[in-house]
Amino acid sequence: MISRLFTCVLPLLHFCLSSGLYQPKTLPDIGDAEFIEECVRTHNGFRSGVNPPASNMLYMSWDPDLAKTARGWAKRCEFKHNIYLQEPGQAHPRFTSVGENLWTGSLSIFSVQDAITSWYKEVRNYTYTTNSCSRICGHYTQVVWAQSYKVGCAVHFCPIVSYFSGTNAAHFVCNYGPA
Repeated sequence: MISRLFTCVLPLLHFCLSSGLYQPKTLPDIGDAEFIEECVRTHNGFRSGVNPPASNMLYMSWDPDLAKTARGWAKRCEFKHNIYLQEPGQAHPRFTSVGENLWTGSLSIFSVQDAITSWYKEVRNYTYTTNSCSRICGHYTQVVWAQSYKVGCAVHFCPIVSYFSGTNAAHFVCNYGPA
């Protein structure tokens, strides 16, 4: 009787574990070279395409300290901005202010490029000539802020995210220096 039970249960257990039904998809760590390269490449791609072209746009590169701050905040699983960003020395050893963008969504649809693209799409709400927003555009302006030259991002699996209605989410945070 027990061997018949194992014959039925073991294949089912193997299917559940291998299908991802009970485990979050493996998300990249802040030290993953492909993750770093994708974060930097995607930011610089959008930065190089601003209209009108920027004459003073700095090239964005990876900052491990910003990534550590992003990871620490992402692990809190809260869809709100880091309360320590504006306190000198709290978020970064060199930058007195640090900018931040958040993206939270279904684990199954997360990609670095899609998250950053969603921030960039706020360009439709931004008017360059008046430096104003008709709606939300702060994520866009942070991505293309000419004086920002360092970025550090992290993504964390959160079964529940405070201030967000979904569950089993990828919580993606990018920090920028300077803000």
